Amino acid sequence: MSAPKVALIEEFTSAQVDALQKALPDGAMVLTNALGAGTIGQADYLVLRQDSIEEDRLAALSSLKGVVLIDSGGASVSDEVCDSMGVWTEAVLSPGPISVAEHTVMFILALFKRLPTAQRRLMDGVIVDGMEPFVTDQLNYSYNWVGLDLFEAVLGKTVGLVGVGQIGSAAARMLVAFGVDVVYYKRTRFSPEEEAELGIRYLPFDELLAESHCVSLHNKFTPETEKMMGAREFALMPEGSFFVNTARGRLVDEDALMAALHSGHLAGAALDVFWWEPILPDSPLRSTPNLLMTPHTAGTPAGDTVALEMGSAGRVIRRRNGAA
Repeated sequence: MSAPKVALIEEFTSAQVDALQKALPDGAMVLTNALGAGTIGQADYLVLRQDSIEEDRLAALSSLKGVVLIDSGGASVSDEVCDSMGVWTEAVLSPGPISVAEHTVMFILALFKRLPTAQRRLMDGVIVDGMEPFVTDQLNYSYNWVGLDLFEAVLGKTVGLVGVGQIGSAAARMLVAFGVDVVYYKRTRFSPEEEAELGIRYLPFDELLAESHCVSLHNKFTPETEKMMGAREFALMPEGSFFVNTARGRLVDEDALMAALHSGHLAGAALDVFWWEPILPDSPLRSTPNLLMTPHTAGTPAGDTVALEMGSAGRVIRRRNGAA
């Protein structure tokens, strides 16, 4: 198989082009400024971010096999023309939604593993049952020496996602890989094909709350969604379940959440977003039991995000080229 040629029709920095090049198959050639240089006709693949390509120019690319669309830029391509040419298209998510999805899954895992309690007991020097320290090896170790009452794997648990856009879809894929039963609610239900592709199943909102071991919010904030999680909704959740919010703070009635945690109805919750940011110095959230909090850091990847996107585009081409 000859080395593929990948065309760019807009300007990128050298670091961004390098990120693409490093992710491509060995020997691949990146054609920068492909329109201006007149080399676009050689392209096996196109990477588009902000600039779209006209249908007639697209149809003339006889060597084209695929188009990667970097989602953050808004570029588009004619699906009809691509289908008629037998050209595949695939979108690459920006790092922001992926980062929030990762943070969501981190929270869910931490809650099931009782990470805040384990960390606190460990740092406080708790040792149960008169255990004495000794040097460990493969067969000899002190299991759960801080005496956690319950910590669980997520395998086989039901996690409910409320609102499934880019972030929720990315989180769903990650959770399915852990063997989680992912259920979802959104105003416009996915098609059966989309549900099968994501590996998730639909439930009405109240049923999702009642059946989920953990509920995670991914809605946008609007006047209609303010306090969509309140006392009624938390009461519908099973005793000992968990709650996660990495979306927007005002989706949640914080007083109702704190009450559910203080009563023990919820076993734990994790928040990256709040009504007041930064949290007020005297906020009762600070002393609420079994509440894991981060300072709105879920969606802020450091560095050149376009370079990260270009690397992802290169990996798509590597995978697709190898399968061709």
